[in-house]
Amino acid sequence: MPILFLLGAKTGLLVQWTGWSHEGYNILHRHVGRVVCTAAVLHVFFYSLACPIEVMVHVTTIFVALLAVIGFFLILISSIAPLRAKTYELFLLLHVYGVVAILPLLYFHFERVRPYVITSAVIFLWDRINRFRNAQHVIAHTTILSGNTVKLSLNVNSTTREIHWKTGQYVYVSISSLAKQQAHPFTIASPPNPNTLDLIIRARKGFSKSLFLSEAPEHKVTFHGPYGSPPTFEGCDRVILMAGGAGISYAYPEAIELSSSTGHYAAANPEVDFLWVVPSRDFSSWVDLKEDYNVDFKVWVTAEQGRPDIKKYVKDSIIAAGPGARVAVAVCGPAPLVRDSRNACSEMLWEGNNVVFYSENFGW
Repeated sequence: MPILFLLGAKTGLLVQWTGWSHEGYNILHRHVGRVVCTAAVLHVFFYSLACPIEVMVHVTTIFVALLAVIGFFLILISSIAPLRAKTYELFLLLHVYGVVAILPLLYFHFERVRPYVITSAVIFLWDRINRFRNAQHVIAHTTILSGNTVKLSLNVNSTTREIHWKTGQYVYVSISSLAKQQAHPFTIASPPNPNTLDLIIRARKGFSKSLFLSEAPEHKVTFHGPYGSPPTFEGCDRVILMAGGAGISYAYPEAIELSSSTGHYAAANPEVDFLWVVPSRDFSSWVDLKEDYNVDFKVWVTAEQGRPDIKKYVKDSIIAAGPGARVAVAVCGPAPLVRDSRNACSEMLWEGNNVVFYSENFGW
């Protein structure tokens, strides 16, 4: 249990000790969670062979454990990827409030587990306190975009401390007027600057749909972050940036940062190959694709051109970089785009090319 809570904390000790980002070890959190939940269910099953359920419910210390296992089971089921994607807000509520309910139930179940329960509770509270301390309250303006999408622009000039972020980082956003007690992660879609932090949000269900349908031009927003440890491309001769739809949130600011004459990569000045795959031409209005940025923003419209051959595109771009060139491929978008890019990089590595790969997948 303490390991599960340590891996689930976004601002806790593991982040401070190791410098790793939460999303980097989130996969471990999921695996440990499956072990904990499955073990709890099996514990009850085998115990019921010796002690019938009708007897258990009349013993207080066992009854509270049954309630805890129901909580574990619900969290386990809601965390299955397809269900989590369809009912993310329910998954979020079960995760937070389920944990709050399970810990005291386990505490009163068996005396020997109490040190582990207390340790887990301390980790959980420490993470929540850190989030509360880091939270900022700002006014955000909304701009309706094509494709059932909204841009949320946070005025970071009004924060109590300076907000600094790197391209590829994300923040958690809450708008209590639309969805109480919910915080949703979004990749920052604007290059580092002192004025505005932009988020591009596709309307799905729940919070994102409510935000898109809201007629209010501005909202009171609470956010905390930024989080994440995005890769650096120092020493790369070429960086291939590819995005699908809302994946532009990552690729666009990264392209500007890479091509900036005053930014982090000014001395290295790597060549940027940029491809954005969108369903229709009007999606290109989401961001400012100006020539001033010294980036060849290539927009592939599937409604006009069909689906691109991503593997061929990646391979051709790597070959064009020249023999011995170090090439980075960074992708953000739907699973097929990420998969084809990864497979192309794997094949080019096998042929002896110097290639590194980084991906951001949709979902959480």
